[in-house]
Amino acid sequence: YKFMYLMLLVSAGLIGLSLGLLGAGGSILTVPALTLFLGLDEKSAITSSMIIIGMIAAVGSIRAYRNGALDKRIITSFGIVSLPFAALGARLGIWMPPGSQTVLLVAIMAVVALKMLADKPPVPGKSPSSWALLSAAATVGLITGVVGVGGGFLIVPALVIFAGANMQSAVSNSLLLIVINSATAFASIALSEQSPELNWLIILTMTGVGAASVLAGQSISSRLDQHKLKRGFSILIVVVAIWLLANLFY
Repeated sequence: YKFMYLMLLVSAGLIGLSLGLLGAGGSILTVPALTLFLGLDEKSAITSSMIIIGMIAAVGSIRAYRNGALDKRIITSFGIVSLPFAALGARLGIWMPPGSQTVLLVAIMAVVALKMLADKPPVPGKSPSSWALLSAAATVGLITGVVGVGGGFLIVPALVIFAGANMQSAVSNSLLLIVINSATAFASIALSEQSPELNWLIILTMTGVGAASVLAGQSISSRLDQHKLKRGFSILIVVVAIWLLANLFY
C-alpha cells in the first residue's frame, strides 16, 4: 500500500506539471496511473480521469483567466462544438468491450509521442478553415469521452493552425477547453445506468497534488528548455504505452 500511495502522489505531480508546462499531456498519464499503480478497472479509471483532469485543469484556467489569457471567441466556438461529441464519446465508451479503450488509448499515446519527438511547432494557417476547426473540436470531444484523455495535444495545435492563436494563448485556452470536455463526458457517464463505482479518496488526493503541480508548472514554464522537456515526456509516454499493453495482454 505504501508503494501504491507513493506512485499515486508521483503520478499526480507529473500530471499537474505537464498540464502547467505544456497545456497538455497530464491526462494521457492519468488512466495508466490509475490502472497500473492503483489497480482500477478500465471503466472506473477513465471516468475518474475525467474528474481529476477537469479539476486540475480548472485550477490552471483560473490563473489564465486572471492573467487575461483566455479568448472568449475560441472558448465559445470550440467549446460548444466539442460538448455533444464528448457526451457521445462517453456513451460509446460505456458499451465498448473490455480492453478496447486501453488499446485505443495506447494508439493515441503512440501518435502523441511521435508528434512530440518530431518537435515541429504548429504553423498558423493563412486562411483558417472554419470547417477544419469545427472538425478538430468534434474529434477532441469524441476522444475525451471515449478514453478519458482531455485532448490538450490536439487542442493546442488546432487552435494555432485553425483559430490563428499564438502558442501562449493556445496553451491557456486549452486548459479551459479540457475542463469543458471532461465535465461533459463525466456528466454523460454519471447520468447513465452503467456509471462505474468511484474511489473519491484517490480522486481528491490526485486532484489536490495535481492542482499544486499545475501552478508550479505554469510558474517555471518560461525557464525550462521546451525542446528537451517534450522529448523527455515523449519517451515517458512510450514506456507507459508499452507497459499498458503488456499489462493488458499478459
